[in-house]
Amino acid sequence: MRKSLLQLALGLLALPSTVFAAFGITSSSGVVTVDSGAGLVIKINSSNGDITSIVYSSKQLQDSSKFTHISSGLGSVTTTTSVSGNYAKVTLKTSTLTQTYVVVNGQNNLYISTYTTAEPSVGELRFIARLSKSALPNGVTAAEVNGGTAIEGSDVFLLNGQTRSKFYSSKRFIEDQVHGVTGSGVGVWMVLPGTAYETSSGGPFMRDINNQGSSQQELYWYMNSGHEQTTASSSQIGARTLVIRITSSFASGRPVVTVNSWTSSTPAAPTKIDSRGVTRGTWRGNNQAFTYSIPSGTLIAGKNTFTINVASGSSGDTFLSPNIVYDSIVLY
Repeated sequence: MRKSLLQLALGLLALPSTVFAAFGITSSSGVVTVDSGAGLVIKINSSNGDITSIVYSSKQLQDSSKFTHISSGLGSVTTTTSVSGNYAKVTLKTSTLTQTYVVVNGQNNLYISTYTTAEPSVGELRFIARLSKSALPNGVTAAEVNGGTAIEGSDVFLLNGQTRSKFYSSKRFIEDQVHGVTGSGVGVWMVLPGTAYETSSGGPFMRDINNQGSSQQELYWYMNSGHEQTTASSSQIGARTLVIRITSSFASGRPVVTVNSWTSSTPAAPTKIDSRGVTRGTWRGNNQAFTYSIPSGTLIAGKNTFTINVASGSSGDTFLSPNIVYDSIVLY
C-alpha cells in the first residue's frame, strides 16, 4: 500500500483589491466547485476526477484541452464532498485508489493526498498538472520542447540548437521539496512534505520528471516511476549487502552487526597497530572494509533497526575499551 501527500500551492504575487466569493463547495451538472473564499476556485469533474479549472483572482491557470489529474486520468470515480469547519474536502475513489483534495478557508493552496492498494496498470504513479502555457510560460528551460523536433523517441527534442527533454527537469529527491512554474505575477508550485518520497521508487538520489513545456505547461510529481533508476534500488526487503569501512581499530576491535533479530558472525581481527588511536587525537590507522550478507527476510517494510557493536576478545586498557573509527556504512 502506498500513501503519499502533496501540497500544490498556487500563489498570485500581487493581488488587486477584490471582493471574493464565499468559502465552500457547490455541485452542479457533474462539476464540483471548491472556493477558498480568498481568490482560488477549483472545478473537478465528478465522473472522472479531472481538475478542469483552476482560477486564481480571475486568472485561469488550467489548460483548456488537457486537464490535471493523477496518473493519466482515473477514468471513472466515485466522488464525495464535505465541508467541516474551515476544511472543504473532495474524495475520489476507484477500486484501488483514493485521491483526496482539501482546500482550507482563506488559503490559496490545494492539499492533495494519494492512497493506493495496488500498482497502477501503467506501471507508474504520478500527479500531473496540465496548466495554461499563456498564463504560466516560465518553466525549466532545458525541459521547454514546444516547437522542437523529436530526435530520440518521442521525448527528446532539438530546439534552437539544444537538446531539450522533460527528463532534464529532474532534481535529486533529497533536494526536491519545491518545484514550480511562473507567469506574470503568478506562480504554481508543488510543495512536498519531508515524508513525500518515503515510499517512492528509488532512493534519495533518484531523479525524475518535474516539468515539460509543450503546448501546455506540465508540472509533475512522480511517486512511483517506471523509468530506469538513477540510483541503486534493489528490492528493499530482500537479501542485502552491508559494508562498513573503518580507518582505525584498538585492541583488535571490529564491528558485529545486528539487523532486527539477525546478528552477523564475528569477523576476523583487523591488522593490529600498537597505538591508542583516538585518545592521541588521531583517527587514521589501517583502512579496512567489513562485508556482511544480510539474508532475505531480515529486513521488513517499515522501520528496521541496525545496531553495530564492537567485538574484541580483549578488555582493552584500564580506561580505554576496544573501539573502532568508521568512515562509511553502505547498504546495497
